This record gives sequence, C-alpha cells and structure tokens, in this order.
Amino acid sequence: MKTKENKKRNGSLFRFLAIHYTAFTAINLVLMAGLSLVLSAYLSYAAPVPDPWGFLEKLENTEEDRLSGLNAASYLGKDYGLLILDEAGTPILSEGQTGETPGREELECISVFSESSRLLMAEIPEDSRNGKYLLTRADFAQEDNLVITGYAILDENGRRLAGTLFQDRDGFTEKELEYLRGVDEQGRRIWRHDYTEPSGLRRQAVFWMREAERGAYLMASQMYDSMLCLFVLVYIATAAVCIYWLGRRMKRLLAPFHFAIAAMPGREPGLLENYSGPEEFVSMARSFIRMEERLEESEEERLKLDTEKKRLLADISHDLKTPVTVIRGYAAALKDGLISEEDADAILDVIIRKADQVGSLLEAFHEYSKLEHPQMPVHLQRADLCAKVREYFACHYQELEREGFLLEADIPETPIYCRLDRTLLERLLENLVNNAVKYNPAGTTIFVSVREEEKQAVLQFGDDGVGIPPELKSRLFLPFVTGDASRSGAHGSGLGLAACKRIAQLHGGNLELAGRPLEGRVTEFILTLPIGGPDQCTC
Repeated sequence: MKTKENKKRNGSLFRFLAIHYTAFTAINLVLMAGLSLVLSAYLSYAAPVPDPWGFLEKLENTEEDRLSGLNAASYLGKDYGLLILDEAGTPILSEGQTGETPGREELECISVFSESSRLLMAEIPEDSRNGKYLLTRADFAQEDNLVITGYAILDENGRRLAGTLFQDRDGFTEKELEYLRGVDEQGRRIWRHDYTEPSGLRRQAVFWMREAERGAYLMASQMYDSMLCLFVLVYIATAAVCIYWLGRRMKRLLAPFHFAIAAMPGREPGLLENYSGPEEFVSMARSFIRMEERLEESEEERLKLDTEKKRLLADISHDLKTPVTVIRGYAAALKDGLISEEDADAILDVIIRKADQVGSLLEAFHEYSKLEHPQMPVHLQRADLCAKVREYFACHYQELEREGFLLEADIPETPIYCRLDRTLLERLLENLVNNAVKYNPAGTTIFVSVREEEKQAVLQFGDDGVGIPPELKSRLFLPFVTGDASRSGAHGSGLGLAACKRIAQLHGGNLELAGRPLEGRVTEFILTLPIGGPDQCTC
C-alpha cells in the first residue's frame, strides 16, 4: 500500500489535471495576449482611431484657465484643429490647424457632434436642372431608419433655390459650403459642440479631426484575421500535445490495473499492493485489493457449498437407494413366494413406508424447483395475515401437542391486510414448523407473533430449543444446507428454509434470522411483508 508521504507527493487526480490544464491555459493566454498587443500596437500606428466622445467629456469638465492642458491630440489625432469660442464668438483657445475663425452664420453651417440630427450635403448629377447641391438635415435617432427633417437645393454658387432649410438666407459663401459639407480641403471632418463650463459660462468648440483611413484599417483587419488563424492553429497544436502527453501519463497510471485484471483467472497476489499514483487511483487500487479478497472468500464459500452439496446429494442418493433397494428386494421375495402369508402384510407396510419416504424426498426437490423457476405463478390476494396465521396454527395445534411441543401465540384481533398467496404462505409456515419440530426435542416451546411496524407486517417465529450452530447461520437460507444431525439425529433435504426465503421474496418481503432473539427464545425467524395492495393481483 502507498504511504502517507507518497500520497502527499502525488496528490489527487484533480490536482494532477488542474496543474496541466492550468499550464495549457496559461500558454495559450500568454500567446493570445502577445498577439493582441502586437495587433493593438499595429492598429494604433496604421489606423489610429480618434476618441471625440472622450475629448468632449474632458472638455466639459475643464475650467477656462486649464484649457491649455487638454492634450487634444491624444483624443483627436495629430492632424487636428481646435477652436474654443466664448459667447461672443471670440476665440479663447486655438490649437492645431484651425484656419480662420468662423463667424456666427458660419457656425450655424457646422453640424453639432453630440446631436442625432446632422447636416448632409451631396452634389446633384450634372444633367439635373434643379441645382448643384442637395442639402438635407438627417435624424439618426432611430436605429434602423434615417429620417430627413428638412432640405435645401443650392446652385453652383451657393445660392438657395428651394427647400425648407435656411429660409432666411439667399445663399452661402465658399467657406460656409465647406462647413456644410463637413469636410475641409485636407479631408478632415469638422464638428461643433456647444457646452457649459463648470463655472457656468457658455462655450462653443469647433474641432477638426481626421478619420481612420479605410485602406489601413482593412489591412489591420486582415492582419487580425491572420493572427486569429495563427492562434487557432497554435491552440490546436498545444491541445494535441497536451492530450497526447496526458494520454501516455494516464496509460502508465492505469497499466497496473490492466495487468491485475488480465491476471485475474490465475492472478498473482499483491500486484497493486505497492501502487503509487494520484489519491483516487490509490483508493481504486485498495478497492481492487478488497474485491480480490472478497472474490477469494466467495470462491472458498462456493467450494465449501459445492462440497456440502455433493455430500448432501450423496446422502440423498443413499437415502433414495436404500428404500428403493428394500422395496425391490421385498417385491422380488413376494413375487418368488419366499415370504409366508402371515408376514406378507408386514412386508407390504414396509414397502409402503419406504415408498412414502422416496415420495417425500422427490416432492421436496420438485417444490423447490418450481419456486426457483422464473415464471413461477403467484396469485396474490388482499387478505388478513392475522386470520391466516391463526387459521393455520388452529389446524395444527393438536398435531404439535401430540409431538410434545408447546405453542405460544401473540396474534392481534385487529386485521393486518397484505397481498398473500394462501398456498405459498401455508407452505412457508409448514416448513418453519417442520424445521422446528425436526431439529428440537420434545418439550420445546414454539413462539409465533404478528404485528404492524413501519407500514410492514412482521411475523416472528421462534423456539427455545437447541439453537442453530454458529457456522451455519450465514448460509442457513442457501439450498442444500442442513442443520447438524446431532441436534436430533434427523436428516433433511436442506431445501425447507431456502424455499421459505424464496416464498417471502415472491410476496415482496423478506425472511431473515434474528441476530438477537427476544428474551426466552434461542432461535427466531422474522418475516416482513408489505401492507395493503389491490384487492387482487396475479403475478
């Protein structure tokens, strides 16, 4: 067996699997983190993504005297521009490439970044006679639908021809058209944001930022897909290596069990005594050793039972042979006229008795074989167990008295209903009574009682006779097991108690030998049967 030091060193199977799974997971996490860092660095370099929302949040929480510390480039990108105007439109901060300060009317042409409604301008096809530009105000508030809330048609000079937008204007300057397009000459997006400083002063921010180039972003995305494929391949490879290694390791751990099982028919003892491995496997090895020990005990018990069975069969064969020989001898003598007429009646009586003896032995074997048959018919009917037991002992009381036995019965008048086969129940009681009479001397008291306990009917049958030898108690209900002949000098078939056990099982109950009989009793059998059931059932 494995020592405590070995168990501490090897640990449990869970610990074994957890360590290797953790190592496998850590390798893949490190790999994934490395690939993610490389990809993130590349995306930041090739396709920087501005963060206007973060910038505006910081802007709204910054006082005027701290505007110089905004670090707008980190939010809007290096190619940015920022103008912050007071309520009068005067610049109080200018950073990056901003160009001229927009006037009040020009500010109206810049879309507000934080609003869902934005100005959109598109060129009208050249073959159209309805103008050069189409100006619309689009509402992006709805997820699936783009709602146009106003429009205006402009000519190539920016004059307003028709529409519902900017009805107070006749036209727009080149700068205003640029603001309406939302993109300057350098391709930067132009936005406006109205806000209130923490001090309560109203401010306007105009900022320019360059969106990520689509080509660079697509290239980065392709690189991401390639890295993802690489990660999947590496994951599969590391998983395969881990599975292969664990398989070999588990095979080595299970090899001793394989050898022990393969050697079972003629096994060598102690194949698993020095087994070393995870705690669960050590426990399994111990269980296997205990199973081997139980198998050896069972084999020894089987050999003993076979030996006893052969002995009993030999005795029964002898018991059958003896009366058959006597019957044949007397019958031949009568046929040959070797017996006088005066002795003929006595000889015939002997023949009859011997024939009855043979018939009893054959009947015992026949009845037990029927009980053991898997298709044995059992007719269960709802009946009062107390009444059936009283009826049986009332019919056999005088017979017991003639044999010199006393009877003490404790059977309640209150009915206890069970599903009973009357014929089989009588056979069970008869076998118990015959067993008590056969192996006990005259003057023995037989006890019988019936009670209800935990939704079960309990019948106790005992006596104050000579008892049962201790070596027979564990095998008492096995077929062909008989009591010591020294109890009474009688011989039986060894099938009576085995038949009783089987009858109890056919009723859904059980019959057992009491480990501690009630006071005044040397031997006691306990029959338990389920209570109730339908009025009639045929099994």
